[in-house]
Amino acid sequence: MAKSTLIIPPKQVVTVDYPYYKGFRVKVWNEAKFEVGVSARNKETDSLQKGFGLNKGASASLSVEEDMYLQFENRFFAPLKVEYIIFKGKPGKNKVGELTAQRGFYLLNTTAQAIPLKIPGIMNPNLSPFSKSGVDLPIGQKILLSVAGKDLLLLTVSDSIPKGAQVNVADLIDRALNKE
Repeated sequence: MAKSTLIIPPKQVVTVDYPYYKGFRVKVWNEAKFEVGVSARNKETDSLQKGFGLNKGASASLSVEEDMYLQFENRFFAPLKVEYIIFKGKPGKNKVGELTAQRGFYLLNTTAQAIPLKIPGIMNPNLSPFSKSGVDLPIGQKILLSVAGKDLLLLTVSDSIPKGAQVNVADLIDRALNKE
């Protein structure tokens, strides 16, 4: 599937509809510097059925039923760029968790050493000494450190991590190495 790119002009609303689809799923990435409004609205009444603000650099999924259309809203004085992929097919009726639950926070390296991490399926960042790196990871994502040829679990992302928190990786390593 190819990503579609959409530039939303300042203070504008853009609607996307696939009238020949019997509903669809969409995965959206916010490539802009500001939050973009994403919603599914009723075709007849234009009323909001489901929606959320998507922070910069974040992604989420949304199911759009047959009687709905997709809407993107730019509340700012700068153009916003979003990318999305449409998946054909009727969305699941009893599907729970249509949005991809994510958590945005910072990984903080307070040591004088580079720390090579593994985030399976996402990336393998190398945290520079005395640095801070922002991540936006799905709930349940594991963060690992390779020690003596073995992967050591440092953290499993959960909703208990406050949005924007600074997580000290040196403390995570200390806890993982010294747990009983």
